[in-house]
Amino acid sequence: MSSVIRQSYEETSESISPEKLKEILAQRKWQTVEIKISQEDLEKNIKFLDDAVVLRASAEGVPLMTTTAIYGPIRPGTKVALTPGEGTGVRLIAENCQEESLIKILEELESNASRPKEGNAVTVHANWVSSKDGGALPNLDASANVFGSTGSLYVNDKAVVLPVLDVNHPDYHETLAFYGGKLLKPQEAFCLGFNQILFGMEYDTSLPDYIRNYAMSPSGGGGMFVEHHPFPHIFLPKPTVKGEVFCEAKVTLGRKAKKLLGGNDVPKFIFTTFRIPSDGSAIAIKPSAIHNDSFTNGRLAVFVANTPADTVAFRETSPFKNISVKDNEFRS
Repeated sequence: MSSVIRQSYEETSESISPEKLKEILAQRKWQTVEIKISQEDLEKNIKFLDDAVVLRASAEGVPLMTTTAIYGPIRPGTKVALTPGEGTGVRLIAENCQEESLIKILEELESNASRPKEGNAVTVHANWVSSKDGGALPNLDASANVFGSTGSLYVNDKAVVLPVLDVNHPDYHETLAFYGGKLLKPQEAFCLGFNQILFGMEYDTSLPDYIRNYAMSPSGGGGMFVEHHPFPHIFLPKPTVKGEVFCEAKVTLGRKAKKLLGGNDVPKFIFTTFRIPSDGSAIAIKPSAIHNDSFTNGRLAVFVANTPADTVAFRETSPFKNISVKDNEFRS
């Protein structure tokens, strides 16, 4: 888990005053946000939502990621469907769902899936060092990680090329299942099965500048991130309307490779990037699935819960060679 605990992680029964709420919503980062949730949900969850609303800019102050909407919520025990462009973006179907949960379905998909076929995934030799275990990156932008501090994924490869699977690829769904993921069809009903409330935070990311001038910047994101956390994620691109494309979504999923008997002890991770159709479809992933959405261009809603996360950035492990010793001559 992240070693930095946000204020919003702490349970509180205190209600927020109208003046304080007005002060929060007056911040620059809130000016681009379309609030689709109820006033009651906004007030009850404002500390968490304020942490989740971000404005990420280049060193010159040019906005490269903004928060554009808040949808939902998805409440525990409910059966819902995602309805981008309609109402709160989440349609309540039933209050007390008795059907098999989406989380259980995702876990079963992962347990029954085969390893991705050659070419459908890349294996990366890397060591995951969480921020609490000494991998924390200093001097990052305050908005770089909505969950707290960022650790390090020390990569022991010269290059990493992530294969991208389109939805029409014959191995798309099978490979997605390997990571504990599933493509939700437009307005497909589901019972999530998580015990906390989730909100859909829509972020608008501008590529390639976001990758080049923020994610990879030592004073921005500190490197390309991957993370996992206790809640399931849902990635929902803003649908294309009358030919106007709002989002080209690419979500990278990962999984730690199992050690082979007699193999070396170098940790390995398997990664694949998936395109999500912008027709109201979404990708859902199980709790603790490793993921990244930085290669998305446009407006992507990400459903999140108020928990810590373990986030790391890709880092190099090659030795620092420009080092030497020099006598410090003492003269009496």
